[in-house]
Amino acid sequence: MRLHSVTVKKFKRIDTIELPLADLNILVGSNGSGKSSILQALHLASCLMRQADRIRAGSTAMVRVSDLDYLPSDEYWRLGHGADWGNRSNSPSSKVFFKFQNNDGAEVTAELEMRSARNAGISVQGELPEPVRTQFRGPETFFSGFIPGISGIPNVEQKNSKRVVLKACSFGDSNVYLRNALDLLSPDNLAQIETWLNPLLGPVRLKVKFDERTDFDINAEAEIDGRLMPLELLGTGYLQLIQIFCYILLFKPKILLIDEPDIHLHPSVQEKLAQSLLQIAGAQGIKIIMTTHSPFIVRGAPAGTNVVWLADGEMKTEDRTIVELALGWGAFGKKVIVVSEDATNDLLKKLIRQWPELERAVTVLPGRGYKHLLTKEEAQELRSSLGDKFKVLVHRDRDSLTDDEVLELKNSYANEGIRLWITDQSDLEAEFCDPEFLSALTGQPVHTCENWLTEISIQHQVPINEQFARQRAAHNNELHSAGGSPTNDEVWAALQHRPLKGAKGKFIFKQLKNKVPGNAFSEATIESLVAYPERAASLKANLEDLLA
Repeated sequence: MRLHSVTVKKFKRIDTIELPLADLNILVGSNGSGKSSILQALHLASCLMRQADRIRAGSTAMVRVSDLDYLPSDEYWRLGHGADWGNRSNSPSSKVFFKFQNNDGAEVTAELEMRSARNAGISVQGELPEPVRTQFRGPETFFSGFIPGISGIPNVEQKNSKRVVLKACSFGDSNVYLRNALDLLSPDNLAQIETWLNPLLGPVRLKVKFDERTDFDINAEAEIDGRLMPLELLGTGYLQLIQIFCYILLFKPKILLIDEPDIHLHPSVQEKLAQSLLQIAGAQGIKIIMTTHSPFIVRGAPAGTNVVWLADGEMKTEDRTIVELALGWGAFGKKVIVVSEDATNDLLKKLIRQWPELERAVTVLPGRGYKHLLTKEEAQELRSSLGDKFKVLVHRDRDSLTDDEVLELKNSYANEGIRLWITDQSDLEAEFCDPEFLSALTGQPVHTCENWLTEISIQHQVPINEQFARQRAAHNNELHSAGGSPTNDEVWAALQHRPLKGAKGKFIFKQLKNKVPGNAFSEATIESLVAYPERAASLKANLEDLLA
């Protein structure tokens, strides 16, 4: 009987989720999406199945906390979804189902319900059918292996008993016991780890020694490029992979649970990892579930890999194409993609940070100027390619556009889930050239800040006028190729009602760096300023509309 699917109910972030299993399964999603909840639920249920003295639907068994080989939290009663576990038969609990299938298609399901016990422990009941009983039960039988990650190892390890090592590694303390775990492996097992490491990191030889007659500590070394070095001096990426491969051979699990292995791995290794794990899973007859934030791991995953996107404890999609695109766009955990006109987006992000509740739902992506602005059709294609799971806001600077031209452009983008936001002033920089903002930034009176702007406008009237003329020529070519555009004099007169009176914010921004005393006006000082009058109200309105 081979594991076919798993179901988790009412555990931490998960309400109910059923996950069909391939040999390799990759869970992606933002922090808090439920990825780790699934791994923890499966490992805890697996350990309880092995450690409880009986698993039956009609009776309850209790496993003491002190005896458990794994526990996600000391406050284990809080592992429920939406409600703490109780200790009565009708009180909140969590459930895990392991569905198996044989070659003829016959299915059996092992299931476990867990809740608080009246004493310090976890109360369990469930069903463990005879055809799969031996996969779960036995003092050295581990249905699951759990790898929460590794950040380094101690300089020395004293030899510990096999029981201590297995329990510690099952609990996720492998960084403290990695040498002990390797020492439990046979020479053939160590050679197998070397074989698995080779396509990822190149040739590595592992040497582990302990003589119980003379040694207190386990000696573990790795030979790389002909040089021997102690295990603790290896890079964390090496240790991460050695840990993963060691667990496969140490526990011989039916399901291996790996939490974010990409953290310490170079992107080139990340791309190869999924291929290696899929081959190992097939050869060892195990299922692997791995969580990741890495687009490199997903991109490198071979055909046949099950890629699942989680959000808010639910399965968002199993469409791998959508997952890869969402990872590439940095959109996990977001609801709106803002595609900017500008290649540099520090000021746009500064504006969005004014509204933390909106910022949490927004990702900002750079552009290549208004001539390469994302069109309505391209925005629709982007939305569609991402399964219509995101709204799209396209940012364009107003430059020297008239009110009528702005309205025409906005209307040309109007579509379900798509908006064009055109800045209220000439551009993003203009928002930070406002007298009230300058006063908040520099501590100078508003009238002093107004004088700075007036002086710059007078001193640089010629380049300001020339820039305006170039912009109007570009606007006329874009919007009025058949004629009918307003005259430059008409547009210029209308711009005198704007704060910068027709000047570009980018130009004024540059001049203010020299005009404001004491280097008080710069990208750095603007970035560090926290309290200031709200800017870009129309940006806020557009984001709120898309998120409504």
